[in-house]
This record gives sequence, C-alpha cells and structure tokens, in this order.
Amino acid sequence: MSAIQNSLTELLVPHKISPVEYFRLWPSLPAIVECTGTYTYEGSGFKATAAQQYGESPFLSGLKSLSLKPFHKVCSHLIRTVAGFQLCYAAKTLFGGFLGMMIFGASEVSRNVDLGDETTTMICKFVVRASDASITKEIGSDLQAWMDDLTDGTVAYMPEDEVKEAAAERLRISMERIALLKAARPRKKSSTSDDEEEKEEDERKKIKSIKTTRKMEKARDLPHCLN
Repeated sequence: MSAIQNSLTELLVPHKISPVEYFRLWPSLPAIVECTGTYTYEGSGFKATAAQQYGESPFLSGLKSLSLKPFHKVCSHLIRTVAGFQLCYAAKTLFGGFLGMMIFGASEVSRNVDLGDETTTMICKFVVRASDASITKEIGSDLQAWMDDLTDGTVAYMPEDEVKEAAAERLRISMERIALLKAARPRKKSSTSDDEEEKEEDERKKIKSIKTTRKMEKARDLPHCLN
C-alpha cells in the first residue's frame, strides 16, 4: 500500500529551520514535484492583501488546514503586485528524509453570476523539493490525493493542461485589452514631429525658390544667346 493511501502527511514531522538555512538548502534538494490548485474568497484581491497584514482577511482561507499539518512554517511574504503570497514549509519523514514546500499564490478577479457577488480566485502553485526521490514519486503518483490531504479538500486540483489553457486565455485577454486601450487613445503629434514637418516645408520652399531663380536666369540670358 502506498504512502499516499496511508496519507503521506502522517509520515511527516515538523522540522524547525531558519529562513537562511532553508533557502541555502532548497536548491540542493534533488527531487522535485509541482502542482497547481485554486480556491475562491470574497472581495477584491488587493483589499484582501492590505487587510491580511492585520489578520482580518479571507486571503488565505483555502490554506487554513495547513496550520494543523506536520509542517514547520519557515516564513511567509505578501506579494502586492499580484495580490498574492509566498509560503515556505519544512518537514522531515519518519525515515529521516527532508521535505521543503513552497506555495506561491496569485489572485484573479472572477464574478459569481448566480449571486451577483464579486469573488476572487486564488491560484496556488505548490512546489515540493525533497532529499529523496521516493517522497516526490509518491506525491506525484496522485496529486489530487496529496492536495486533498494538505488542504482537507478546500483547494481544487488543476491539471497541467488546464493551467496552460488558463494562462493562454489570460494572455489573450490582456492583449485584447491593450489593443483596445491603444485604439481608444487619441493620437497626439509630438513637438518633434511638428518641428520635422516645418523643416521639410522650409526645404521644399527653398528648393522651389532656387528652381524659380534658375528659370528666371535662363529666361534673362536667352536673348543674349540668340544674338
């Protein structure tokens, strides 16, 4: 019977480690597995980011159960530009292996059509690195079960193909919005272009004046040549 079926978290114990040591160790961990999940919360992501500083926000509502899991919370950071966060956790297996987990979250505005209330979707990227490939292999064998185990079912697992499709759709919408904004913006002539046009007009006038002068000189000299 696999560890996932027995609940892998039951084989973990919190491992206290400083942020400095954690980030020094992180890149050296050879085994890695990643997955994406989502949950929703009410209200605006940016307002929730501000309120989270005072512990009054539903910002991390989908990840509350992590406080009850066998992980040591190493550090956490708010990322205001995406109304998101970074959470870092550390644990050890009962067999001595080390497991580090980072969760990156970013908010996206959605709308609950049925209720008419604005809600925000939190997209979470779970990155697990371990000293032993057998740990990540067990997690990767059933990502849905791992995420359910971590969050008690509050985070919906998102398959990789759906993640790519969602990213492509977000890019398409962003490009359309940029194109619409550019189309709606009135064109303004810069002072540089005005100066260049004036210079071109002066050059045309000078050329025309020179041509006229030459014609007058030829007309003046013509009777002399006929004599």
